[in-house]
Amino acid sequence: MEPETSLTAAEPWRVILEPKSMHREIAWEIPGAQRTVLAPVVVDGVDYLFPSRAIWDRFQVDRAEIERRAALASAADLATLKPRYERNNKQVIQYAELTSDRPIVASAVLAPKFLEMFRDTLGDKVLLVVPSRFTAYVFPALASNYQDYYPMVNEAIHATAWPISIEVFEVSLEGLRTVGVYQSP
Repeated sequence: MEPETSLTAAEPWRVILEPKSMHREIAWEIPGAQRTVLAPVVVDGVDYLFPSRAIWDRFQVDRAEIERRAALASAADLATLKPRYERNNKQVIQYAELTSDRPIVASAVLAPKFLEMFRDTLGDKVLLVVPSRFTAYVFPALASNYQDYYPMVNEAIHATAWPISIEVFEVSLEGLRTVGVYQSP
């Protein structure tokens, strides 16, 4: 195993997308987001431990350091995922699905090279929805009919013990920005 790979596999810190309704003591706003925040976690096996304000203060960690460490871990998480592409009857890609049996998808989508995974198939900008820690859907930003997939996204958020959000984000070279939320038809 390469030294960096073993380091990232052992890195316990992650930053994940998390429902705002969980009211984590340490959470960072996403500009424009109404239902989703970024939350730092320590991974302990399959458990995600959310630090309290007292723990955060006692260990004197800061957001920049956690984000730096989490970027390495999220890159390692992303490297373990393989997108499944859904095509229409003309073989045009409609969306990509990322899934894992481990709760890593909510951190993997924040990896620095996330957009590179889809640049050749979905374009330089993508739309992202993460209904659970285990599932994400990625749509092309141009000529997308992502709204048509409300039933699929709604089913995914209700089929898990760890729901995140039906908020839709645009991922581009400028970063992550909120563009909307799925509404029932």
